[in-house]
Amino acid sequence: MMARDIRLPAPCSPSRPRPLPAFAAGVLVIVLLLLAAASGYATDNTGLEAIMASRASQEYRAARDYFYRLERDRRESGKRQNWLNGIRNFRKIYLALPEGKLAPSCLYMIARMYRQMYDRFHHPLDLEEATRSFGELARRFPGNELADDALFATAEIYLHEKKDPARAATFYSDIVKRYRRGDKYAQAASRLRELGRTADVTVSGQLVAKAAPEQLVHVLPVRYWSSDDYTRIVIRTTAPVHYSTRLLEKNGSQPRRLLVDLHQSYIPPKFRAPIPIEDGLLRQVRSGQFNDNTVQVVLDIESISDYKIFSLNDPFRVIIDVHGRKKQKPAAREQVTATKPPPPPVRVQPGAVKEKVSRPAARSGAPAVVILRERKKKRVAAAASPAATVPATGPDSISLAQQLGLGVRRIIIDPGHGGKDPGAMAFGLKEKDIVLKVARYTASMLRKKYGYEVIMTRDRDVFLPLEERTAIANTKKGDLFVSIHVNAHPKHSASGLETFYLNLATNTEAMRVAARENATSTHNISELQDILTDLMKNSKIRESSRLARYVQTNLVQGLERDNYRVKDLGVKQAPFYVLIGAEMPAVLAEISFITNPAEAKLLRRDSYLRDVARQIAAGIAAYVDHQRTAALRY
Repeated sequence: MMARDIRLPAPCSPSRPRPLPAFAAGVLVIVLLLLAAASGYATDNTGLEAIMASRASQEYRAARDYFYRLERDRRESGKRQNWLNGIRNFRKIYLALPEGKLAPSCLYMIARMYRQMYDRFHHPLDLEEATRSFGELARRFPGNELADDALFATAEIYLHEKKDPARAATFYSDIVKRYRRGDKYAQAASRLRELGRTADVTVSGQLVAKAAPEQLVHVLPVRYWSSDDYTRIVIRTTAPVHYSTRLLEKNGSQPRRLLVDLHQSYIPPKFRAPIPIEDGLLRQVRSGQFNDNTVQVVLDIESISDYKIFSLNDPFRVIIDVHGRKKQKPAAREQVTATKPPPPPVRVQPGAVKEKVSRPAARSGAPAVVILRERKKKRVAAAASPAATVPATGPDSISLAQQLGLGVRRIIIDPGHGGKDPGAMAFGLKEKDIVLKVARYTASMLRKKYGYEVIMTRDRDVFLPLEERTAIANTKKGDLFVSIHVNAHPKHSASGLETFYLNLATNTEAMRVAARENATSTHNISELQDILTDLMKNSKIRESSRLARYVQTNLVQGLERDNYRVKDLGVKQAPFYVLIGAEMPAVLAEISFITNPAEAKLLRRDSYLRDVARQIAAGIAAYVDHQRTAALRY
């Protein structure tokens, strides 16, 4: 009986399934049910994780917005409980998804808030909590971009607050060994050398020993732009560096000097030649190797009233904005001999700025320096009829809008990107080409219809660094600055128009847009916000926000009247590099998403680009008209 049950069928017999014993069949059913349940659970769990991640992102944005409000509102920031509430917001997100992509950022924000609490309330427990959270971040997420920041912050606590330089040195050393490409490497290496010279700390010989030039960050040629009351100096390096500044008062024959020390740096001899400026604010810029690992850049001052220093990333550069009043030359230099009559005055077209490239002798190896000098414009009489706005017909014509628009007559239009930087790309389109067309159309309409003087930062496909665009606007004394860009998003469904002005970012999406246009990371944007408050003290934020509203409103309503389906994303604020340091109301317009299939089709049509340009120009004119009307009321 048993043998007959297990006998195989004959080779010529057709193969067919045989019934399983009842016990085996039952086991198989149970196994299949368990596998199906496990598969269904995995699917459900994946969906659950996606939902949790989306919710966590929303909660993180809200938590960070709350943190920024605390930083801005002195009254609210003076209450310890508000800071604890903010920390609780981030901790809740971290505990819900301790392995999620937001976990390192939550830990960093928790530590950062505890650190600021200690500075405000001086509770030792806050400092301990900050140290613990920074340490947990560095330990659990060593590959995250915030890991070296956490280690550096911990080292700074041990060095400055706990007065334990030996312990601090271990954290600095960890950064130098493990994060050579991190943005804290240069500062950590500099701290180690300082500790090796000034404290009883045992640091490995490798770290204290003299570094070869190829191991140091190289300083590139200094660039500058200058007018009669403003100069922008840009110090570029091959990698991020830690820098410090000192202002030395006049001493005997030595003029006032502004010193910028770039640590862990080397400047090749060919870049050390002094660069004469002599614009009435600065005499010259001198760069040299101060010691084995420090480059010192010296600004010899003629007459300045104020200056700001800040750094930008990707690539790293230190920017110095100098303000003041040019000293009048002695009368003797302006005298002309009787035998030679003075040359006739040269009429300069309004807005024309002479660009000069100074090139020292080739054998000196000194860098080429771009110098932009302002030329004064001639004022003309008012228009004969105050009831009409007459377009400018000549180089010195001024329209009624310009005469009554609170001095708004010169507008700077900035087409984003260009040259080697194409900007956003999708569907065969490049942002740099689109915005150049829109900028040209906008400039033409502002000139012909409204009679404004317009200067474009670029009128062809060339690359301009972001800091140079602002310098051009300042040296050419623009009254308004409008930068034109095209948006992009990983989701092709994203669409709409939005206009930004310079301020702290109010949400994650604004930071994402700023990071893309700045060609940097959201982490760098977050760090920039820490110093942005000081940079914007004298900025025209209120006027910029009003200009942004007029541009955005005209874009949306005007395009809707033209029968386009438009999504209004509103007016937002974010730290855009191109707007930092602008001395006039300045905005950045994002005109549709190149990554959206429907909007990409529109961006391919010149008629749509002309309509966008017309509405930008109308928004600018409406802003000026509002300023004029408001002024006439008082």
